Amino acid sequence: MQNTGWDVRFNKVHRFCFQNRKMMSTLSSTIVIAYDKPLVRLERCGWKGKFIYIEHGLSPMKYYTYKYDFFQRASLLFYPGEIFKRKMEAINPAFDRGLLGGYPRIDDLVNLTIDRNALIKAYDLNPDKPIVLFAPSWGGKHNPDAGIHNAKYLKDLDNLIIVPHSADYPLVKQYNAIKPGAGGINPFLHLADVVVSDVSSVLAEASILNKPVVQLILPHYPGCFPDQEKRKSGTWISDEMLAREQATDRLARPFKIPYVDEDWIMGHTARPGELSAAIEDALAHPEKYASERSYWAQQSCWGVDGRSSQRLSDMIAQYLDTGEIKQAEL
Repeated sequence: MQNTGWDVRFNKVHRFCFQNRKMMSTLSSTIVIAYDKPLVRLERCGWKGKFIYIEHGLSPMKYYTYKYDFFQRASLLFYPGEIFKRKMEAINPAFDRGLLGGYPRIDDLVNLTIDRNALIKAYDLNPDKPIVLFAPSWGGKHNPDAGIHNAKYLKDLDNLIIVPHSADYPLVKQYNAIKPGAGGINPFLHLADVVVSDVSSVLAEASILNKPVVQLILPHYPGCFPDQEKRKSGTWISDEMLAREQATDRLARPFKIPYVDEDWIMGHTARPGELSAAIEDALAHPEKYASERSYWAQQSCWGVDGRSSQRLSDMIAQYLDTGEIKQAEL
């Protein structure tokens, strides 16, 4: 939006109202958010405008996506892909303010070119061996068996790159991991020969690049069933629907997507002690799950042509100018 001349700006919303006083006097009546915390803070300070929601990831595995009432209050909501639209339809079939928008960060991913040799040299990798990227979801600081802590099962692998979720950056030194620079994880996704993760958006991003993936099977994932809901109010879903999800056999279906009867599987799956064997097989048979990767790349992210941001901007402009909620075409 900035690059095309919009009168827009980024604002940091602070915890306390007195910190937001200057910003509040010039804040627009319509804002764009990717999380609800800024919205909660603004409304607590008296702001009463409209908000547009753009999802901040590509993983449909989190139970909170569209579960809370703030999603239902959005004046305009953008689904990253078709599977997110199906989640909303299962939760609230009457919701009529959602559009397919894709995922802005994918523009950088698909348009990026890397200097492979320079990266290999910079991270002291062996150019003659495959490169393994381990990039789990958040949760390491809450659970010793989640996220980055599973790096211990990969410690004997050559050419291993560990990139934690930003929430687990305090654990970077403990696991000799890498805190990405301005380019984020995208250069490492291009560099990797195989990508290991759990329920992170990274799996869909790797699939968009047609990289073989290994999905880590764990008893619990952050923000996923069967973990108990921490919020006691402000939820949209009925107790009956929640009971059905909690009753799902997660041992048999560890990647069952909440509220829809589908499994988010796009590659090899393995428990922590099986990771090395699964990685070896994924490298030996990179096309084994090519059709699954292609399917979930498309279902998780709509329009992977590098123009997601432009389409989102166009649909937001249409809404602001006319009040019309109109789906853009690819």
